[in-house]
Amino acid sequence: MTTWSDIEQAQRLGRPITDVTIVGLDGTGRHIDTLVASNVSWEGAVLTHSHLKHVSFVDCDLRGADFRGAVMSCCSFTHCQLDGSLWDGASLEQTAITQGSAAGSQWRGASIALSTLTQASLVRADFSTASLHRSVIAQCDITGLSFAGASLDLVVMPDADFRTLTLAGMKAFACVFRAANFSAMDLSGLSLQRCLMESADFTGTCLRGADLREANAHQAVFMSCDMRDVQASNTLFLESKWTDVDASSLICEGALFQSAVMVRVRMHAARATGTVWDHAMLDDVDLTGADLRYARFDHASAQGLGFRDANLSHGSHHNTHFITVDLHGSRQTGVRGTSPARLVAESRSLSLESH
Repeated sequence: MTTWSDIEQAQRLGRPITDVTIVGLDGTGRHIDTLVASNVSWEGAVLTHSHLKHVSFVDCDLRGADFRGAVMSCCSFTHCQLDGSLWDGASLEQTAITQGSAAGSQWRGASIALSTLTQASLVRADFSTASLHRSVIAQCDITGLSFAGASLDLVVMPDADFRTLTLAGMKAFACVFRAANFSAMDLSGLSLQRCLMESADFTGTCLRGADLREANAHQAVFMSCDMRDVQASNTLFLESKWTDVDASSLICEGALFQSAVMVRVRMHAARATGTVWDHAMLDDVDLTGADLRYARFDHASAQGLGFRDANLSHGSHHNTHFITVDLHGSRQTGVRGTSPARLVAESRSLSLESH
C-alpha cells in the first residue's frame, strides 16, 4: 500500500510514482511539490485544501477526486480520468488539463488563471460563479456545461458551440469567441463587452438588453434576432449580415456597419451618432426616430429606407444610391452630399490600383 512516506521519498529522489493503486490516503491540506504520477489509480482521492506545485498526473484515474479549496500552480493532468471530480473554490494557475475527461466535474466558485483545458470532455461540467482569467478552452466537448454567474476575462474559446450551455448571469470581457454558435439562445442582458465574435452565428437569438460594447462582430450573422435595447457603442459590425432583426432602441454610437448587409431590419429610435455605414447594403431598413447625427453613409445603397423623424444632421451621404427613402420629418442640417471633386479623386485612385 502506497503511503505518504513513499510519495515523499519519491519526491526527494526525483522519481515518479508509477503503476500503483492508492486507497484511503487522505491528502487534506498536504503540500506536494515537484512530483510525477503516471498510471496511478487514485479514485476518490481526497486533496481538499492541498497545495500542489509542479505536479504532473499522466494516465491517472482520478474519478471523483476532491480538489475543493486546493491551490495548484504549474500542474498538469494528461490523459487523466477526472469524471465527477470536485474543484469548488479551488485556485488553479498555469495548470493544464488535456486529452482526458472531466465530465460532470464541479468548479463552482473556482479561480482559474493562465490555464488550458484542451481536447477534453467537459460534458455537464459546472463552472457556475467560477472566475476564468487568460485561459483557453479549446477542442473540448462542452455539451451541457454551465457558466451561470461566471466571470470570463480574456478567455479563448474558438469555434465553440454554446447552444447547450447555461450562460445566465455570465459576464465575459475581451474574450475570444470566434465562429461561435449562439443560435436560438436566450442571451438577454448578457455582458459580452469587447469580445471577439467574428463570424459568430446569432440566428434566432434573443440579445435583448445585452452589452456588446466595443465587441468585434465582423462577418457575424444576425437572423430573426431580437436586439432591442442592446448596447453596442463602438462595436465593429463590419460585413455582418442582418435579416429580420428587431433592433429598436439599439444604442450604437460610434459603431461600424461598413459593408454590412441588412434586410428587413427595424431600428426605431436607435442612438447611432457617429456611426459608419460606408458601402452598406440596406433593404427595407427602418430607422424611424433614430439619432444619426454625424453618421456616414458614403457609397451605401438602399431600397426602402426609413428616415422618418430621424436626425441626420451633419451626416455624410457621398455617392449614395438610395431608392424609395422616407425623409418625412427628418432633420438634415449640415448634411453633406456627393462631392464631385471627391468622385474624381476616387476614380483616379481606382485607376492607379488597377494598373
